[in-house]
Amino acid sequence: MQPGLSTHRERILFSLALVLIYIITGKLGLMLAVPPGYASAIFPPAGIAIAVTFIVGQRALPAIFCGSLILNLWVGYSSDHHFSRVALAVALLIAIASTLQALCGGTWLRRKISYPTTLDAPREVISFLLYAPLICLVSASLSVAGLFALGLVDQHSVISSWLSWWVGDFLGLIVMLPLTLVVIGQPRRLWRKRLQTVAVPMLILFALLVLAFITASKWERKESLTEFESLASQLSEQLRVRLESQEAVLAQISALFTYQQSDVSQEDFHNFVKVTLDKYPMIYALEWVPKISHARRDSFIAEMQSEFPGFYIKQPGANNQWQVVKARSYYFPLTYIEPANAQTQRTVGFDLASMDNRKITLLQAFKQNQAVVTSPIKLYLSSGRQMGLLLMYPVHGHRYDGVVQTVLVANDFFGALFSRSQSLMQVRLIEKESQAVVYAATNGQPSDIVFSRDFRFGDKHYQLDLSPSARYYAEHRGWQSWSMLAVGIFCTGLVGAILLMGTGYTARVVAQVNEKTLALKESAARFQEITDTLGEGIYVTDLSGAITFINPEAQRLLGWDQGALLGKNAHILFHYKKADHSHYAEHTCLLCNVMNSGQVVKTSDEVLWRQDGQPIHIDVTSVPIVRDGQVSGAVVVFDDISSRKKTESALRASEKSFREIMEFAPIGMAIVSLEGRFTKVNQALCNIVGYRNEMLLATTFQEITHADDLATDLQYVQQLISGDINAYQMEKRYIRQDKTLVWVQLSVSIFRDEEHAPQYFIAQIEDITARKHQYDEVTQEAYFDALTGLPNRRMLLTRLHEVYAQRQHVRQVAALLFLDIDHFKHINDTLGHDVGDGLLKEVALRLQSCLRQGDTVSRLGGDEFVILLPALKQLEDAERVAQKVMHSFVQPVHVNAHTIQIGASVGVAVCAEGVQVAVVEWMKKADQAMYEAKGAGRNRYHIDIV
Repeated sequence: MQPGLSTHRERILFSLALVLIYIITGKLGLMLAVPPGYASAIFPPAGIAIAVTFIVGQRALPAIFCGSLILNLWVGYSSDHHFSRVALAVALLIAIASTLQALCGGTWLRRKISYPTTLDAPREVISFLLYAPLICLVSASLSVAGLFALGLVDQHSVISSWLSWWVGDFLGLIVMLPLTLVVIGQPRRLWRKRLQTVAVPMLILFALLVLAFITASKWERKESLTEFESLASQLSEQLRVRLESQEAVLAQISALFTYQQSDVSQEDFHNFVKVTLDKYPMIYALEWVPKISHARRDSFIAEMQSEFPGFYIKQPGANNQWQVVKARSYYFPLTYIEPANAQTQRTVGFDLASMDNRKITLLQAFKQNQAVVTSPIKLYLSSGRQMGLLLMYPVHGHRYDGVVQTVLVANDFFGALFSRSQSLMQVRLIEKESQAVVYAATNGQPSDIVFSRDFRFGDKHYQLDLSPSARYYAEHRGWQSWSMLAVGIFCTGLVGAILLMGTGYTARVVAQVNEKTLALKESAARFQEITDTLGEGIYVTDLSGAITFINPEAQRLLGWDQGALLGKNAHILFHYKKADHSHYAEHTCLLCNVMNSGQVVKTSDEVLWRQDGQPIHIDVTSVPIVRDGQVSGAVVVFDDISSRKKTESALRASEKSFREIMEFAPIGMAIVSLEGRFTKVNQALCNIVGYRNEMLLATTFQEITHADDLATDLQYVQQLISGDINAYQMEKRYIRQDKTLVWVQLSVSIFRDEEHAPQYFIAQIEDITARKHQYDEVTQEAYFDALTGLPNRRMLLTRLHEVYAQRQHVRQVAALLFLDIDHFKHINDTLGHDVGDGLLKEVALRLQSCLRQGDTVSRLGGDEFVILLPALKQLEDAERVAQKVMHSFVQPVHVNAHTIQIGASVGVAVCAEGVQVAVVEWMKKADQAMYEAKGAGRNRYHIDIV
């Protein structure tokens, strides 16, 4: 019967306390868990359960089962915020496995290690450390197998999950068993004493490990988000461009109604917006909505019925059925809609002013005379009512005032942008004025917002919030902190084992030390044989080394009085105050030589310690005392050489510090002669350039510097030597031993003597290869098309502005070609996007083959390509290039077992010599020329002179 559990009430209170401790420590342990959240670097309840079973027996098993069940139900509820059958099954499975492990572990330990136990014998401690990993196989094997059967752990994660589970239980056992014994173990007197010597050191060490783990985890998380922030920035920029393009589209369409002399028919509207819809397939519809007064309602309906039989102005009624609109002072019937099909035509005649959420936006468009957008509203679509936006642009000067509007379905317009990254991030777009959610795509539990950006669209402001998904964290998880914690906790367990063995022998060791000290005091002989008139310090020892005499000079030098020194062992009190055991052994051998040989022994650079703790460096002469032919002691004479020693020590310390700075610096460091030869290098520099230390010392910096960087480097070196500069810094390339290149950040200064003459260079070298490569990758993504590798719109605009600036000084002919692949959308729709992508790649290759060095071909998007010819001799050269481009499409394209005959419409805008035209106007001319080619029948080119 365990003390303290003699009554039924005490057993109940003990069980309740065990349940509570199991839940609390388990929750804390799972805060260090790795995905999927069941395995932790340390799981304290596993160790507590086994330890309590070892101490009190099987009576603890019901409390262990209840604690595990409640803990895992809590974890399951925290994940989904509701109880499910799967969560209950998981909780029961883990509770049963944990209870079986406690039963097996406690029973086995009782058989191998008797209880009550002091657990201080090496055999017992080693047995515990050997049995602990075997005991913890039970819960890991049963639990992970069950989770795999329930589909919560996939086959690729079985091994890692089992290993994490096993390690967590094992570390929990070796740490928590000693701590549990300290709290409730027997014999109570011994284990209570171990609170300070065992429990407190282990808890402090464990707390420091957890603090280091939390710090390292934060650093790992920050590192893991670098790629996410880059992806988020790219997507937000694409969203900004996509939103801005919609306002530009409506501005162009409004011009159709404002500047066309005759009425705009449905066919006119269809032809005008077709290109826009092809370019922006994410737009659900483009619409013309005139403003009709009540007086003109009947004539407008009659006019529209001639083009759309059965047309009437309508509004939504009960059960989403259309009904004739009620009479009001004005109407905004939806008149033209593209694409025009059976699905979209059902809304023709829909009076937008019949619904307040649309009417308010209509009035704002006329009042502000600019593009305005609705708050998120439910759209009337053929597939049902979906959330979306209406972007409206006012039209004036037409026979009817009105608006042209873009219908944007949120899931189509925004989903097309974020769908490819949906598994890696959670997306939420909010209208800031109303705080309404425009679009949201989540995957699992919401996480902290890592990236946020504000946009303006129409007359409203939006905020885009992006958060990493659980899958992103899983794919970018670092294991360094978890591994560090596991190893540290294992070491904590080993420290606990060592402390257990050490405390068990403390009493015996103390007794032995006291006996030895007493024997040394009793064997000391008291006599005086040496005068105290000499200027050197003198003390006399007996055969055991105990001091029997000390002269006043020695007392003065050491700061001790005679009574405090007599009878003390000279080597322990003077030479070895700082426990330098190698020095102690050296002096012990020296004393043995004096005693055994009977010869005078002289040594230099010894150390004595003053009473105030200050060292005295001395030269020592040891003379044996011989009586009756036997050595009975020694006379030690010493001179103070502390001043000389301090000077020597300072020099050595300075040299040692310099070597340590060189060796342990995280970046490369070198001392280089004025001729460029390496004289001292550290290991970091050897790692950077791939040379062994001795090989690098046999080379010069000129030999390993890239030829293109050497001239600049040597120029800086000369400026250093001449005193024009004190230091310099540059990026350069080193040629490694394996002939590969490494980019470094080089910082060089020069050391001069007291006469200011240059002596050598001090160089610091940091490897920046990864940073350079990352910069190149970012540049590639920013300025080149991901599919074809051609320059993108941004790069094209940069090049156009360069050409524009050059034309002010160079009088040459230049041309801009806009190219659009004929019927590309049909190819995409019938053969698939993979065939379309392959076709675009082949077109890119053929266009590149038609150009000279210095010309630029870029892809704007979709099937649109632009060719820039910055330097032509005459106007006819532009036409020759256009013909060459057209000829390149004569041969069919072979993509994925498909043979496709394609054509292209090419618009050419030529700037004659001496003509200066703005970039925007030049591009507009080329675009118009391309549409002229399309209008003339496609598969041809059209040239305009700017």
